[in-house]
Amino acid sequence: MRAPSFVALALALGFGVALTAAQRPAEPQRPIQPLLGIGNNVPTPAPSGSPDAFFDDNVLHTLRLNMNAKDWQTLKDNYLDNTYYPTDFRWADQPVVRNVGIRSRGTGSRSGVKPGLRIDFDRYTTSQKFLGLKSFVLRNNVQDPSSIHERIGMLMFRRLSLPAPREAHTRLYVNEAYQGLFTLVESIDKDFLTRTFGEDTGHLYKYDYPADGTPWYFSDKGPDAAQYVPLPFKPETRESDPQGEVIAQMVQTVNNAPANTFQTAVGEFLNIQKVLRHIAVEVFIGDYDGFIGNYGINNFYIYRFNNQKLFNMIAWDKSEGFQAGPSSNIFHNINDVPDSQQNRFVLKALSHTDLYNTFLDSLLEAARSAVELTSGDSRGWMEREVEKEYAQIRDAAREDSSKPYSNEAFEQAIEAMRDFARNRSASVTAQANASRQ
Repeated sequence: MRAPSFVALALALGFGVALTAAQRPAEPQRPIQPLLGIGNNVPTPAPSGSPDAFFDDNVLHTLRLNMNAKDWQTLKDNYLDNTYYPTDFRWADQPVVRNVGIRSRGTGSRSGVKPGLRIDFDRYTTSQKFLGLKSFVLRNNVQDPSSIHERIGMLMFRRLSLPAPREAHTRLYVNEAYQGLFTLVESIDKDFLTRTFGEDTGHLYKYDYPADGTPWYFSDKGPDAAQYVPLPFKPETRESDPQGEVIAQMVQTVNNAPANTFQTAVGEFLNIQKVLRHIAVEVFIGDYDGFIGNYGINNFYIYRFNNQKLFNMIAWDKSEGFQAGPSSNIFHNINDVPDSQQNRFVLKALSHTDLYNTFLDSLLEAARSAVELTSGDSRGWMEREVEKEYAQIRDAAREDSSKPYSNEAFEQAIEAMRDFARNRSASVTAQANASRQ
């Protein structure tokens, strides 16, 4: 079948042209891959001395940091800085880890009252690790009154077999004073790469929103590697040999490949179907701060295997997910923005009928996954997960005096998540089926 022009596609999508059930091709029935403790699986506790136990989301964890009180106050007073301070670290029944590095972190979420934190075990002691981990992040959730957007968002990526960090909630104490509820987030580093891809010798980059605040929509910046690396693509591995020219080649190929060779040419750099699945998950969870965000692309990592051109996308920072509401448009930032704000990859990919249908199929798969039932329970997976996390964190969240919102706002945000979980799948399914080409 000949692919429609993008103009025709946009018009069709904009008017929501519906096809009858007889006209629509059958939806592929991909198997849902339940995570541990979901569906009919019975959670099996991980050994207490393993990273799986550290990120076990079946329990509310407790972390304790002991550090110089003046250092802690200085970190909060200078929360916009990335200065490290030494601390001792303790979790569960594990021995205290001495001389660990801690610093403030985040972009819009930085706070001098409840700092987001990065913990580096080897900052001062070479090769020191904790349960095999080099580092992790403590997300402060100051932009999310529910405190569960991030964790449920990452679970959705993992349910659709896409790379995403492990996460769990924790109480945090500093010098035995309660600092509030935080989210434990697995670092995207060599440990993550080895666990996820089976190797760590390639090139890992974090996409950093431009310091000047100028949105980027995957447009062609030219062949100069310096236009891409170290900003907006910050090297996280092999910093002395970042090979930004490969990113330049990828971006130029996306922008300049003719329609009849687009999939083959771009396929050397990106698994197009997987990227569309990644975008579909962001769309499903209403994340407008991702690859097709309201302010250009944002919040992801890419990893290129050693001696290959192929990049892999990795999800990051979904605290802005679920803000859009359960009935939000699945084509927001695709067909409802000016040409200058259209993501060039999405623009060109969705002009191909098979890729367009891949995007819709992925949305439908996410919708099915979110409402997956388990025996004896009429609630879908996402609604069950909301209640599970709420039961875990309710007391810790309400006792958190550092959070920048009230307990009433917390409860309202949880109720909004319940509404999203109950109604999003039906809305997405209806929109996707009505837009089938």
